[in-house]
This record gives sequence, structure tokens and C-alpha cells, in this order.
Amino acid sequence: SKDCDTFISSMGYIMESSTQEEQDFPIAFGILVYKDVDQVERLLRAIYRPHNVYCIHIDAKSFPKFYNELKSIVSCLPNVWIASRRIAVEWGQFTVLEPEIVCQRELYMHKTKWRYYINLTGQEFPLKTNYELVQILKSYQGANDIYGSVSLMNTHEYRINSELPPPYGISVCKGSVHMTASRSFVRYVLLNQVAREFLQWCKTMEFPDESYFTSLNNNPHLKAPGSYTDVDRIGFNRYKIWTDSKRQCGSRKFVRDICILGMADLPMLTKAPQLFANKFHYEFEPLAYDCLE
Repeated sequence: SKDCDTFISSMGYIMESSTQEEQDFPIAFGILVYKDVDQVERLLRAIYRPHNVYCIHIDAKSFPKFYNELKSIVSCLPNVWIASRRIAVEWGQFTVLEPEIVCQRELYMHKTKWRYYINLTGQEFPLKTNYELVQILKSYQGANDIYGSVSLMNTHEYRINSELPPPYGISVCKGSVHMTASRSFVRYVLLNQVAREFLQWCKTMEFPDESYFTSLNNNPHLKAPGSYTDVDRIGFNRYKIWTDSKRQCGSRKFVRDICILGMADLPMLTKAPQLFANKFHYEFEPLAYDCLE
């Protein structure tokens, strides 16, 4: 990608054809990656629009070759950058949550006044076009989509190691790591004293990424912007199948209790209302990824 014009045109990046409505509603993406540069590039190309902004966090443990190749790609796209701080991510630890905050901070400081923030990993793929995303996010009217509940947390009491109760009377929730959040909510996360103290408390937890954002969003007394005011909400962030899910895993391949999507899952993916699908392994039934693309 030394010749950026050739790279952009040959790979088919959308550089101009966005509607005015899309340009007036920029979206911020925080993308956490660690391997498979080809897969990451294809995800980026699918969601890329010149008026959006993209922060990519590369795991500090990733191979230098992966980092250098992705850096070369990103250098051709002025509204995409690699996060300035690189965290060595360990599954289930605070280091999984930390890169989210790093990218949120850098995105918030960017000159683009984006309207919503969406977090992704390198093993996901969109089920909606950017135009469709804008229509859906506009219908949210400032509300967040960050699913979670206290009842889910109560089945995982081992996750909390702190001897101190959570600050500000927060009922700790468990939920999805996937989020679609308003700009105002991200500002609250970064600048509000309650959010910052709760973040420090979450350092004592296992899997804090499954509790931090969803707890802020599901405690009405905190009055976080765009937060839930009722108990039951359906999340539309991800099409994702767990081992205990009512949905059928077409591929029948599970890793860490999550279905690795394949060819047999495509009929359901084409009809799914969710925004993105999780997850794909690049070496497993790659034709499924090709078809979805």
C-alpha cells in the first residue's frame, strides 16, 4: 500500500458515494484487533466511509509483521489511526476493557463531532450498510444499546474480588461486551466522576468489560446520557450464538462457548436484524466470509 491511490481504488474503498444524510451523521468506531491482517482490512473496508472516524487498537502482544502491515494500510486513510497506547490484552482481565477507553478518548478528542460510538473486534462483519446504520441510530434518538442486567450478574458472583461495595450505590450488571453508545454517553464515561471512580473499582473484577459500560447504562439513578430507564431491553448490536442460545449454530463449531459462523449460518445472517455478526475465524469456512462480503 505504498501507492495509496492505487491501493484504495484496487481494493474498492468507498470514498465519495455517501448520501448527505450519512455525512451529517458520522459514526465513530473503536476496533480491537490482534491477528489476521487480511480479515481486519476486509472489515475496515466494509465499514469505511471518509466522514466517519476509526480508532484501531493493536494488542501489544501482536507480531510486529501484523502491526507493520496494518499501519501501512491505515496510513492511506486519513480518518483511520492506530491507538497511541497499546495494551497487552489478557482475556478476562482489566486489560480487555482498557483499550476501549483508550480509543474512546482519542475518538472524542478528534475534530469530527460524531454522533454514535460502536465497538468492534477484528473477527466481526457488518450486516447493515452505513446508510442503514445511520437510519437505525437516528431512530435511537440518543439512546444507547448496551445490554445487561443485575440478574445475570447474580449468577456470576465469583467475578467480584473487591472487599468494598461498588461506589455510588451502583448495582453491578453483567451483559454484552458489544455497545452502541451516544456521544454524550462516551463523554460521561470519560469525564464524569462517578464513571471514573467506578472504573477504578472495576479493576478488582474478572471480565470487567462485561460489566463496566452496562452497569453505567442500567442504573437509572446515575442518569447517564442515553441510559436505560426500564428493566427489559432487547440488544441489537450483535448476531451471536452461545452454546445455551435458542438459535442454532449452523457450523456446529464452538470456541469459548461462542459459535464460529460458517456457510450454514448464512441464511439466518441475511435476515438478522442485528447490526454486526460475531464471530468469524478467518481459516474456518472462509467462503462464508466471502459470501457475506
